[in-house]
Amino acid sequence: MKRLLLLSLACLACMLSNFLTAQQAPTLDLEIRTLAFTPDLQQKSAFAHDPAAADSAVATATPIKSYLNHEFAAISLTSRKLIFTTKADRASLSNMADILGEFTIPEGIKSAILVFLPAKQGSKHRCQIMAIHDSKQAFPSGSIHITNLSPHPIRMILEKKNFEFKPGQTQVIQDPPVRDGDMTGMRTFVFREQTWTPVATGLWPHPGQARGLKILFQNPSSGSIQLRAFDDVPPR
Repeated sequence: MKRLLLLSLACLACMLSNFLTAQQAPTLDLEIRTLAFTPDLQQKSAFAHDPAAADSAVATATPIKSYLNHEFAAISLTSRKLIFTTKADRASLSNMADILGEFTIPEGIKSAILVFLPAKQGSKHRCQIMAIHDSKQAFPSGSIHITNLSPHPIRMILEKKNFEFKPGQTQVIQDPPVRDGDMTGMRTFVFREQTWTPVATGLWPHPGQARGLKILFQNPSSGSIQLRAFDDVPPR
């Protein structure tokens, strides 16, 4: 009886060990690029941590730059959550002064541009983070990815084609219309106080085999709607 009990306990311990190993095994292989929305949010010393990983897990260096390039960080996660801190050691996860922000990767995304934005008022972190699906299928060559982060509806006219954006809405415009010289005439309007008001006009070059990233936002100081553009720099 004693031998049978010991055998049962050994089997139970083995099953528990296998269960814990399975729980700790990476469930998501992710490639990320990090982008600072404003120059003051750049961070040379930035590290991505998997909070669900073992205490011995090593953080991944993810310097946050104010421009895009094709250098990405490869991360294996045991959950879909990432916490970014200014230090590589896991003790930084419990020190609010070290934490830049945290983010849960949406389902279906294995390659992402993570845009670090100014934190919302009252937030406990320095940044809020927005994910842009960076796969070739979701964001193909020759397209423009546009996000409306303002609290108002936006209308963008590229040449003679209208594109409407609700607050928070994103659109990927593939092969935007052009005029002579491969240039796209752009006019942008915001809808507030029951009228469409001009925001910006200009000429955009066609992205060619690269991609364009545009973000509309409301300036917190002036209240005006502004547009910030980032080029998807091709590899040299």
